[in-house]
Amino acid sequence: MNPKSRAFILQAEALQNYFAEIYGSSAIGNYYLKSVIAAFSDGESGARAYYWSTFWAPTNFVLPIKNLSSAYQKQISVKKISAIANNTVETFLLEDFDIITVELFEPNSMAYDTMLKSATDLFWFCLPAAFDLYAKPGNNRTLTLLNPKKSFYQWRLRVPSECVVRLVVVTSYDVVPGSCATHRLSAYDFLLPLQNKIITRWCGMSGAWKPPFIHLTSSSNVMLVTFSLDRRQRSNILKAYFQAIPKIVCGGWYVSWNGSIISPYYPSYYPPNIDCHWVIRAPLPGYRLMLKIIVIQIQEQSPGSKKCDKDWLAIDGVRYCKAIAEENRVKEYGYSISISFHSDELVTHRGFYIEFRAFSHTDPCPRQFKCSDRSCVPLNSKCDGWNDCTDGSDEVDCAHKRCLPHSYKCLNGKCPKKLNPECDGIRDCEDGFDETNCACGRSQITKFRIVGGEESRPGKWPWQASLQLGTSGHICGASVISNRWLVSAAHCFQDSEFIRYSIASGWTAYMGIKSINKYHNNQAVMRSIKRIIVHPNYDRYVSDYDIALLEMEAPVFFTELVQPVCLLSSPRVFIYGTVCYVTGWGAVEENSQLTKTLQEAKVKIINQSVCNKLYDHLITSQMLCAGNLNGGTDACQGDSGGPLACLGRGNRWYLTGIVSWGEGCARRNRPGVYTKVTAFYEWIHHYIN
Repeated sequence: MNPKSRAFILQAEALQNYFAEIYGSSAIGNYYLKSVIAAFSDGESGARAYYWSTFWAPTNFVLPIKNLSSAYQKQISVKKISAIANNTVETFLLEDFDIITVELFEPNSMAYDTMLKSATDLFWFCLPAAFDLYAKPGNNRTLTLLNPKKSFYQWRLRVPSECVVRLVVVTSYDVVPGSCATHRLSAYDFLLPLQNKIITRWCGMSGAWKPPFIHLTSSSNVMLVTFSLDRRQRSNILKAYFQAIPKIVCGGWYVSWNGSIISPYYPSYYPPNIDCHWVIRAPLPGYRLMLKIIVIQIQEQSPGSKKCDKDWLAIDGVRYCKAIAEENRVKEYGYSISISFHSDELVTHRGFYIEFRAFSHTDPCPRQFKCSDRSCVPLNSKCDGWNDCTDGSDEVDCAHKRCLPHSYKCLNGKCPKKLNPECDGIRDCEDGFDETNCACGRSQITKFRIVGGEESRPGKWPWQASLQLGTSGHICGASVISNRWLVSAAHCFQDSEFIRYSIASGWTAYMGIKSINKYHNNQAVMRSIKRIIVHPNYDRYVSDYDIALLEMEAPVFFTELVQPVCLLSSPRVFIYGTVCYVTGWGAVEENSQLTKTLQEAKVKIINQSVCNKLYDHLITSQMLCAGNLNGGTDACQGDSGGPLACLGRGNRWYLTGIVSWGEGCARRNRPGVYTKVTAFYEWIHHYIN
């Protein structure tokens, strides 16, 4: 409800008069000054009011007044209030009164005047920069702040009473999560900025460039977001959205061979004020349970405290509330395990992710595949075309497997025994289909800045294209896949507040070039874009299905400098650790300018499960990771949409990935995340054929 609206003012005045009557006639009436109604929200059976009451009393009266004030509040928890103004009567049902705080001041204290001034500054001076937003289930409401004019903003977020608020911060330059004295961005589990209701806050420091970097969840149907600025610069940007999601009941009783236990709403921040309890049992007597704590990010104990007194995770009675060393994350338990989780009202974090599996010393991987290194993977990972075991043992002796979901199929529907038969110079299909469409992936250079990369030679990557938009110049990269089609990342074509990136006619593709500002020569190829096809399942908030096709106005003629890259018709096994190349004109270091000449960087495919843990399980089956876990080599801003090419059989280059996202550029344990092209082979050919 808008605090300036007639309905709000009427209801607030009626409640304030009601409180004055109740408290004024009570035992603490001589000390009562005023009550201030700050906000309303939906309750399960009526409206919920947020207010504070102010008392002026000697110090020795503090505790009695607090107790009596709370007692009166409980007595009036449900009440019909009538607001009368201009001979109009409005009646509404108050379901609950949320006491914000009880301010107490001694006689002749200067603190009283200071409090009143602060309250006035906060709730009246800031009202022009306050926004009230409401979201129904299934709808996303956005919070956007560009080129701000004021020094303080706040958003009061509300959803239906049966739901909670999920906030996703998509982009916020110059802020990172943390504890700080001068914060820029804060979220509260309330409709007013109370210190004891902070979910989390961000400080004024250099942040990550790739969203989303945080998800928050409230404990009820409201949340307050505030944003303060210490300077008026264009870099002060906030882009976020919130949605109504169902309340969950955490905990449960499980009897299973393997599975996982996660904190509520993981990988979103868990909500405040929640308690969960799980019991896990092995399916058969004689088996024990092995637990591995993959992630634990919980509010740590108070300074000086020797135990977890705030938020905690308890496993068989042992409490945890801080990071655990890698060697201590795996532990063997008995036949049954009890797990509990508690969060208080203040400050939340990402939470925890625990994997468990039943085992016995005679059967270490029950109902799972045992890798050669004695690790366990699901049975359906065997011979699925991808190395789920770090040693690749799940893809050994798979020649007898025919026509699996990811098998290569000939035109006659049969599947060769060879794992990857196409374009290897040997005819494996009776119809020779495996050796057709092989005029791709040939580089004219046989010898072999992207961050940590080096300048590329002309013609070395002839499928690389630069996508440029009007006077803005280079925006994204792309790959040539046929004489009329390019493939790029879907996020390159999402409209902003000022630029329509989704309009095909504004884009031009430049091919056969090395420098993005020296393409006016006889060898450069330039084509206008006729059509942009973004994958229908693209999710811009989590970067899933991040792929788009671009149809050129006219076909191109292939030369030494312009060639198509090969596409994989089945998930060719590029073993984890395989060396590939990422190319583009992106920044050569984080937060720097684009480079003018095409850069190349050698990167390695990274195990999917390893990358998923590094990115808190944000990696989907449509993504893959590549880079260097020690940092130093990576794609960066401006490389988006460009190719990750790997050398396959017959010395052909295959488009394995599309530059999609990553946290920062070339950071340690933050590899680049790419769209997995093999997952979209049929979708691509549906259009380009």
